[in-house]
Amino acid sequence: MTTTYSTFEAFRPHFNALAYVAYFKIIPKPSSGVKHTLHTVYRAVVWFLVIIYNLQHVIRVIQARHSTEQAVNTLFVLLTTINTLGKQVAFNSRVERVDRLVATIEGPLFMARNTYDEKVLRSNAWIMSRLLMMYHGSIYLCGAMWGISPLVSKLSGEVELTGYFPFDTSGWLGFGIAVAFNTIVITLQGYAHVTMDCTIVSLHAQTKVQLQMLRNSLEHLTDSVGKTGREICVQSTVYKDIEDTAFGVVLKKRLTRCVEHYKLIVWFHSEVEAVFSEAMIVQFFVIAWVICMTVYKIAGLSLVSAEFFSMFVYLGCMLGQLFIYCYYGTQVKAESEFINYSIYRCDWVSLSPRFRALLLILMSRGMRPVAPRIAYIIPMSIETYISVLRSSYTLLTFLERK
Repeated sequence: MTTTYSTFEAFRPHFNALAYVAYFKIIPKPSSGVKHTLHTVYRAVVWFLVIIYNLQHVIRVIQARHSTEQAVNTLFVLLTTINTLGKQVAFNSRVERVDRLVATIEGPLFMARNTYDEKVLRSNAWIMSRLLMMYHGSIYLCGAMWGISPLVSKLSGEVELTGYFPFDTSGWLGFGIAVAFNTIVITLQGYAHVTMDCTIVSLHAQTKVQLQMLRNSLEHLTDSVGKTGREICVQSTVYKDIEDTAFGVVLKKRLTRCVEHYKLIVWFHSEVEAVFSEAMIVQFFVIAWVICMTVYKIAGLSLVSAEFFSMFVYLGCMLGQLFIYCYYGTQVKAESEFINYSIYRCDWVSLSPRFRALLLILMSRGMRPVAPRIAYIIPMSIETYISVLRSSYTLLTFLERK
């Protein structure tokens, strides 16, 4: 029994949000050519703003290269936006591969076939949408504080802007224009960044859910109840697939579908890893510096300042961003390690030796877990998360000695 629930529901809010800020095309493609053209122009404008913003901060870092504090004030922003730019390039330079991933998600093998499948798919879609909403709320809060903080600091004295501006920002007019530009663009990039993160995490979460669905199919592989609910084989001590030839045919079809499903899950996982490999390398190597520089900056702020609150929220976003990758990477690996357990849980003792041999072949593949990795080497796991935090602390002690 195949349900009508769409697997793509877990991704619809993410792709809608990416299209909203012009970081990716509209999915599905709009029927109106005018809408498609306007959105393409919108995307070009956003690309221009993002590149200008990053160039401003690169120039500012060069200007402040002799001051550790000023360089840190700009670098913790610049490294984050470079990380965002890397993911933006990954999404837009590999559109066809992303389309294939979407087509696979909407394909028949990833669809719910029973109430259990629909339950886990709906649960995953709910969790992913709530995770996205939580991050969007954090970005709105952080963006608001990002705009308020310089204005409050300006009232008590001079304040250094993180980016370079080709006009005088000492007066209120120039300063206000600079702050407005910074706030709008950084909020736009922050919104897009967490949305891309949640989208990539959703792809890994979908791998986990599909493994759960596969495990359920394997555990009920030898169930003798057909679509109509009637017994399609008699209960006997003789091998089921031999005594009842009709059931033998059904059993082979079930196993074939499980094998095809498993192969597609492995391909899906490998494709997600390949599409975002470079972006993930940048993510995990940059995040340690970003966390370190944010903590370094927080250490010099007053506990009651608006900037302290905005930096604290920003730090929480960075730590959460890294954690969700490592958490779902661990979940995928853990789920794949139970594939052979699920095969063993089916009523394999009632099957013929020939069919048992087929199950053993499948189990031999199940001995290699599906484990997300960064650069195909570093496991995306909780252990890696702890290692990155340790690296951030090491870098922090280095900065404090300067």
